[in-house]
Amino acid sequence: YNVNSNIKEVAAKECLEIYAPLAHRFGMSKVKSELEDISFRILLPDEYHKIKEQIDEKKEEREAYIDARINEIKNILDEQGIKATVYGRPKHFYSIYKKMKAKDCDAEDLFDLIAIRVIVESVKDCYNVLGIVHDMYKPMPGRFKDYIAVPKTNMYQSLHTTVFGEGGRPFEIQI
Repeated sequence: YNVNSNIKEVAAKECLEIYAPLAHRFGMSKVKSELEDISFRILLPDEYHKIKEQIDEKKEEREAYIDARINEIKNILDEQGIKATVYGRPKHFYSIYKKMKAKDCDAEDLFDLIAIRVIVESVKDCYNVLGIVHDMYKPMPGRFKDYIAVPKTNMYQSLHTTVFGEGGRPFEIQI
C-alpha cells in the first residue's frame, strides 16, 4: 500500500471534481485543461497513455494540415480587411477521453482533435468570418454552435463550426 500514491489520487480526484470546474466557471480554460490532464494521467494512466500514443502518431501530419488551413484563412481575412488572430488549438487528453467515452469511438474518429481559433474585434466580425469560412469550406451539417446568441455558463462567447477542408477532411473552427 503506497501512501503517496493514495494522496496523489485523492488530490487528482479533488482537482477533477472541484478545481477544474471552478477554473472553467471563471473562464480559465487553460488552467482547467491542465488540471484535467494531470488528474487524468494520475487517475487513469493506461487510458491517458493510450490516447497520447494515438495522438502523437499523426501529430505532425495534423499540424501541417492545420497550418495550411490557418494560412488560407489568414490570407482571405487580410484580403477582406478583417483584423484577426488565427491559430491552432490542440484538444487536451482528458477532453478527448470524455468524447471518446460519450461517442464510443477512437481518437481518430473525432473531428476536433485540433481546431482553429479566429479571434476578432467585434461580434459583427465573428459572423462575417463565419460567412467567409463557410464560403471557403463546405460546412458539416449539424455541427454549428452559436455561443454568442446563447453563451456558455462561464460566459464564453464564440461561434463553432466544423467544415470539410482539403481532401474532404473535417476540422473545427472556433470564432
